[in-house]
Amino acid sequence: MESSDQQMRSVADTRGKHRISAELKQLEQEARFLEEELEQVDRMEKASAVCKEMLSNVETRPDPLLPESYEPTLGSVV
Repeated sequence: MESSDQQMRSVADTRGKHRISAELKQLEQEARFLEEELEQVDRMEKASAVCKEMLSNVETRPDPLLPESYEPTLGSVV
C-alpha cells in the first residue's frame, strides 16, 4: 500500500516540477523580450526631435485638400 502512495507522490512531484520548469522558461522568454524592447527604445530618437522635424515638414508643404488661393494683384485691375 505504501509503495503505491509513494509512486503517486513521485508522479505528482514530477508533474509539479515540469509545470514549474515550463513557467520559469516562459518568464525567462518574457524577460528577454522586454530587455530587447527596452534596447530598441533606448536606440530611438527623442520624441521632441522627431516632432520638430515632422512639424517643419508639415509647415513647408501646402495642404493637398485645400484649394490654392491666389491673392489678387492691385496692378492688374483695369
